[in-house]
Amino acid sequence: MTHPTPHRPGRLGLLFLAVLVDLIGFGIVLPLLPLYAEGFGASGLQVGLLVAVYSLVQLGMAPLWGRLSDRIGRRPVLVLGLLGSSAAYVVFAQADSLAVLFASRIVGGIGGSTIPVAQAYIADATPPSRRTGNMGLIGAAFGLGFVIGPALGAFLAGASPGSPAAPGYVAAVLCLANALAALLWLPESRVPGKDAPTPRFAVRAALREAAASRQIRLVLGGYLCITMAFSALQPTLSLLALERFGMGARQAGLLFALLGVVSAVVQGGLVRRVAPRTGERRLLLGSALPFALGLLAVGWSPTPSVLLAGLALVGIGYGGAIPSVLGLLSRAAHPERQGAVLGVGQSVGSLARVLGPTLAGRLFDVRLGLPYLAGAALVLAGALVSARLAQPKADPESESESESEP
Repeated sequence: MTHPTPHRPGRLGLLFLAVLVDLIGFGIVLPLLPLYAEGFGASGLQVGLLVAVYSLVQLGMAPLWGRLSDRIGRRPVLVLGLLGSSAAYVVFAQADSLAVLFASRIVGGIGGSTIPVAQAYIADATPPSRRTGNMGLIGAAFGLGFVIGPALGAFLAGASPGSPAAPGYVAAVLCLANALAALLWLPESRVPGKDAPTPRFAVRAALREAAASRQIRLVLGGYLCITMAFSALQPTLSLLALERFGMGARQAGLLFALLGVVSAVVQGGLVRRVAPRTGERRLLLGSALPFALGLLAVGWSPTPSVLLAGLALVGIGYGGAIPSVLGLLSRAAHPERQGAVLGVGQSVGSLARVLGPTLAGRLFDVRLGLPYLAGAALVLAGALVSARLAQPKADPESESESESEP
């Protein structure tokens, strides 16, 4: 049951800021991890594991956080996650060995597993017909976080060359301030149910619901393919730009910034206008074409202009696909288990972010463009799966309630 407050837009704005600041902290640290790990004598495999362990931890923790929020409320779980992220960045700032870096990523994965809780908050505060558009706020926060965070991290790294102190402490302060702001100003979206089951058994119930529901299975299958395809960019884009066009670190950062800006604009703006008119299923299928074409253009780009155009298409396709998937998933779940089912979805995404970069890295050693061909094939596979989805029916009462809001 949700609180009957009329200020839903304000609540979502505060939630957007909370997620954005958290992801800026994440973006500050992530690009610097390989450099610091290399300084501690890490091999390439160890660097890869250092990046992957974050998603591996999320794979198990996201459903637990999601269902715990079904039981005790969204806000306390969001605050706990932010405090955990702040602690992880303090550990990162003090890292003097590879083992300490691993510890910081494990703690960070635990604290950073609350995205499904933010998604459940949106589901609580949004009518079903407007849910996909508002899910785009999370995607927009991701996009902006990955534009602002790496740029700020590069500046802070110059303040303490070779040391993670300045980037780590700034990220920790951001998350701590974010937790305090959420505690003071973010209202609870849900009245915890008195008869809610314990998180352990509720997660099992969510898994059973996902296994029993054809709609949820199809959504999760499409989500796995789409996220694997997008994550193929992360370990290979900078290397491709360097080997094919001689681009250095600064140019590679701008490529990722372009991708983040386009994705953020699409998810935070266009999706909110288009989704209520087309429905999630049609938007998801329509997003597959620019997504796949963009990956192919990047993989076989003969000039930098084609590379930039390909990245813009990827941003458009991914920006339309992800909020559609999340909206379909939230609408397919039972209202009392939305947090847990979205947590299962987050775990599927984490699994994709482990498998995708691993596959892309191996294919890149064979041929530069091969990871992008595989990514395009994954997008098309996700589209074929999604074509079998049913579009949820509109909720007339929720639609009229949404239109009457100021």
